[in-house]
Amino acid sequence: MRCKAIRLPCELFMSDDINDIKKLRMPVFSWDYEDLSEADRWFFMARAYFDCSYYLFAQMVQECFDRNYHRALVAVFLFEHSVELFLKAAVIQAGRTNVPSHDLEKLYRQYCRLYPGKKYQFQGEIASIVTFKSNTPHNEFARYPVHNSGRPWPGYSHVDVAIWFVRLDDFGKDFDRLEPLMKERYPSEIRSDS
Repeated sequence: MRCKAIRLPCELFMSDDINDIKKLRMPVFSWDYEDLSEADRWFFMARAYFDCSYYLFAQMVQECFDRNYHRALVAVFLFEHSVELFLKAAVIQAGRTNVPSHDLEKLYRQYCRLYPGKKYQFQGEIASIVTFKSNTPHNEFARYPVHNSGRPWPGYSHVDVAIWFVRLDDFGKDFDRLEPLMKERYPSEIRSDS
């Protein structure tokens, strides 16, 4: 495959180029951040995590970025976190209070109650993402090199970069399709006690 994206700075620039870059300023501002709805802040962050994960997987698939297990785990974590933030955005869009939790199963159940019906279903394999697995718990396994007990994760594991890239492609389409539907169902963030 032909590499379509840029390489990482460590591969792209020579030390002289780095000195030139040190002279540059490339700020990215948040001028409109305060104007965003609470749900949109979550939607934007979900998309940012998703985009970074997608980019990393695409680079590994195209062999523009050395593919290894630990880099693939980071890309998996970014994706899992994007799903968490997307589900939280959906809950907030429906006027519910965001409850601090990393429990994807619980968030997904709440999403299903708030958005019933076929048109709100994910086309991507959401069950495989949100289902808790004790040997590879989301928000831990791909994020840390050891279990919270300090012991290494049990057993052999792998990440198939091609499978994950296709999975992300499906979820990107879901995010694009579902966000407007959610905003149509709940046009404003009206608070309720549910």
